[in-house]
Amino acid sequence: MKSIDETMSIYQILSEYPYLLKIFKQHGMEKFENKEVLEKLGPLLKLKTALSMVSLNKDSFIKLLNQAILDNETKSDFTLADSPERQKELTFLALLPCGMKMPFNRAFDDFSTEYSRQINNVLHSLVEGNVNHELSYYAYIDLVTSIDELPDIIVSSDINSFYHKSFQDNFLNKEYFISLAPAPMNIDFESIGFADPRSQFTMISANLLVLVTIDELVKDNTRPGSWEDLLKDEHRNKVVMRGQDGFFCNGVLLPFYRMYGMGGIKKLASSVYTGIHPSEMVKMIDSKKDDVPPMYIMPLFFAKKIQDKSRITINIPSEGAIVSPVQMLVKKSAVERVKEITDFLCGKEFGEISARAFFPTTNPEVNNNLESNLEGSDSLYWLGWDFLMNTDIGALKKEIEEVFNKHFYETGGVV
Repeated sequence: MKSIDETMSIYQILSEYPYLLKIFKQHGMEKFENKEVLEKLGPLLKLKTALSMVSLNKDSFIKLLNQAILDNETKSDFTLADSPERQKELTFLALLPCGMKMPFNRAFDDFSTEYSRQINNVLHSLVEGNVNHELSYYAYIDLVTSIDELPDIIVSSDINSFYHKSFQDNFLNKEYFISLAPAPMNIDFESIGFADPRSQFTMISANLLVLVTIDELVKDNTRPGSWEDLLKDEHRNKVVMRGQDGFFCNGVLLPFYRMYGMGGIKKLASSVYTGIHPSEMVKMIDSKKDDVPPMYIMPLFFAKKIQDKSRITINIPSEGAIVSPVQMLVKKSAVERVKEITDFLCGKEFGEISARAFFPTTNPEVNNNLESNLEGSDSLYWLGWDFLMNTDIGALKKEIEEVFNKHFYETGGVV
């Protein structure tokens, strides 16, 4: 890493490290955000001169810049897909739903910069999207046996390998983690029993799955009023859900199994036309073509991204919007050391950021506006801890996958 020093010009610094602009802005030098000012004044202005003009301590500011550079280089050092074993080098790992990742990154970048400055060290962190890690990182987690192989803090999405029997036997049953969830939590989640009764998972938020229908393609007498209605023969090959290459979202399949058994999984497979990413669902709906499927099981975040909402209805089936959890595992042994980080993740500020992005928070101080965001309903469906703790989730997911795929292909599903 090339270190910043006082003799470097502002233009040289911001041309080489453009992400440092936010630090300059935070310290009263927002004028360099103007491209014309940067190009005309920047090459002539040395850092030491710029700092003296705003009465900033030179040594402290330069130290902050160099820390931010080191932090940035550390975060991009590896990816989980290529080197999952290197997760043990991290203090913090996050695998987030699409939609939450961008607002989280913005808030966490600001937090980590200040945090690194305060502790005079780098916060070793990695933030990635959760998509496709079911087939990569989470498969690796099934093989991990030592607590030392895990980061101090892990935020993850969906019903993943942290709920599998091997992880329960190796870690959860040995009480390596501690829940930092508020008690009582936000009433929206307190009412569905979202808090982990074993006090190991810290439930932070939820990715809510809803049913979007294209009104002009759905006859009034066939509009689904419940998730169970999707299983009817009349909806064969008319539903789209998240999936790709033979893999379909467990955040949908497990709740359908819980509600309607393996028979329900077979019928759902007959109803599903294809599996695609939710962003592709939005494009499909906004194409306004009349030969697309009429129904889409998708996250609320993406449903809100549909441009022409006059053509669609965001339906909350009678069983409720499906809760796909966003949870955190914090090592007991590290809880004091990482307190500032977990306070940020569980705090009101991030809770409000999450809620504004349509990921309701468990923080009791935040208004999730569920009734408004869920089109007049505040009903949620949660799998329940009894089911999660007393079921071999990993084995069940494999069984569901086999049954679903068999019936999906037999009934003309499109890959």
